[in-house]
Amino acid sequence: MMLGLMLAVPAAMSAGAAEFGAGVPGAEVGRMIRTAMAEAGEVVPDFADPVRAFPPCEAAPVVRPRQGSWATAEVICDAPVWSRAVRTGAMAPALPAAAPVPEEAGPMVVTLARSVPRGAMLTAEDITLAAAGPRGPDGIFTNPADVIGRRTKAAIGEGKPLLLRQLEPVWLISKGNPVVLVAKAGGLAVSAPAEALDDGGMGDVIRVLNLSSQREVKAIVTGRNSVTAQTNMR
Repeated sequence: MMLGLMLAVPAAMSAGAAEFGAGVPGAEVGRMIRTAMAEAGEVVPDFADPVRAFPPCEAAPVVRPRQGSWATAEVICDAPVWSRAVRTGAMAPALPAAAPVPEEAGPMVVTLARSVPRGAMLTAEDITLAAAGPRGPDGIFTNPADVIGRRTKAAIGEGKPLLLRQLEPVWLISKGNPVVLVAKAGGLAVSAPAEALDDGGMGDVIRVLNLSSQREVKAIVTGRNSVTAQTNMR
């Protein structure tokens, strides 16, 4: 199965369900994602259902892989328009090992097989491996898996090696996902369930909703779906 596949699968609705005017329950969201992954031929991992219901939707939302990977599923409603991301933990297929090249040719680096515009999501068909030469640029990639599914910040020409600064960042936390909120005070640490209100990478400050108190707080991203509240943030 190609890694670049952008398959949008209509989420099957349970018997008798015609709309979600009061919101889409977390358990139903999980069922939709598992059904979509199974219909796409993916191995469905064991992942938790969203802790809160998603917003109302006039019809069954659509489920598709985010940026070509089922590691994160996107749940999309057309009316009213909204989308949410849910991490499934699915693993991307392993890529074949690159053939060895003479040492003088330099390392094999990820290079564009065709020109791509700004904002394009990179697929396996967009890239190839090519020798960088003895003096390759900084911030290059040697593993195609590190770039497939990511979006470009600018248009890039065919034959150009991909650089880190040319790609959008990888989020450790996606808006709408459940996170663990840790608060530290006086040498003690207390955790609470929360919902991310922003995307965030390591060290970013994002907004989260404390589900126990229903209060919005700012916190620092400290890991995958983990944040630490900062008492001095306003």
